[in-house]
Amino acid sequence: MPEENVSLVCANALHRKWTSEELASVIGDDLVRRFGPRLTCHDAEDAANLVHLGTTSSGYDVEVHRGVAESDLTVYVNAACHMGFGGGWKSVCVGLSTWRSIRWTHTPDGMSMSVRNNRMHEVFNEMGAHLESTLGKRVFKIETVLANATKIGRIWAGGVAETRAAAQEVLEQRHPPRRGQAEPAHVVVYGLPAWSPYATFARMNPLLTLVSSGLGYLGGYIEALGKPGCSVIVTTPCPEEWDEEHHPSYREVWERVLPETRDPYEITERFGEEFATRADYIERYRNGVAFHPVHAILATHPLKRLHHAGRVFVAGARDPKVPEHVGFISTPTVEDAIAEAERIHGGDCSIVCVENAMG
Repeated sequence: MPEENVSLVCANALHRKWTSEELASVIGDDLVRRFGPRLTCHDAEDAANLVHLGTTSSGYDVEVHRGVAESDLTVYVNAACHMGFGGGWKSVCVGLSTWRSIRWTHTPDGMSMSVRNNRMHEVFNEMGAHLESTLGKRVFKIETVLANATKIGRIWAGGVAETRAAAQEVLEQRHPPRRGQAEPAHVVVYGLPAWSPYATFARMNPLLTLVSSGLGYLGGYIEALGKPGCSVIVTTPCPEEWDEEHHPSYREVWERVLPETRDPYEITERFGEEFATRADYIERYRNGVAFHPVHAILATHPLKRLHHAGRVFVAGARDPKVPEHVGFISTPTVEDAIAEAERIHGGDCSIVCVENAMG
């Protein structure tokens, strides 16, 4: 096939579009130069380049980038599988999709990082089967599991279901079940890095640090290792900084929505549609490098962990008012937080510390 017949699309879904320089740092200057205008970022609001393929038997909308529907062959290269969160059909049914489809899984209870029995991927599998049946062709998948942050450990190529099954086997070996391995503890302690997949080439903000990462990406430790009503201690300076270029809607959710309610179900019901359709923010998503406005609402979903945890202590915050804004308890040090937890649970309470929680 002549190279001029090939187009490359970054499957960024509702995440921000990347600049040419940022893409070059990931796929190399040579590809960026060679493909030029045939290298684009997915636009989940570009109606002219979207195709709605109907609904699955369960009623899930399947809407994808026009290239998936009309190209002779769709090849998806998945750069990594983070536990059970990515990979499989998520690459297409989210990465190259729209809020119309994404809303079926991106709910407080819909998203899951579980390596086993992942309910989110059950929905994706149904969407993917419908997509292939409707189009009468298969999607070719290159699936990878990383050995470390910069090196591929394993790679598979073939059908989406087959490559996910192969990756799943490796992931299950790498991540043994956490639940039931030890008696749940009264106190769970872990550190929060100044990093998020949603802040690549961008800066962190309190909503990303404390909620999205603190209770989301790392929140599985709370339910796996902590008793109901446990105390959670996280460590982070968490400065109140906002990247207005990349996360413009995040600050509004922090300042306007969270003072109204910290219940993620209520947040979704009251504010979800508003942010999903905010024309000003959508303009910045489409023609700038901003996240889609509804993504800030999705970042509040991990607050559901507070149904299991009794309280969250934040040790080392530069400004105590930042964690207190979201209902967390600020302490100067981890030792101070443990002392407070012991007053609640008793001096002989059990404590578990997660080492290198993002590893």
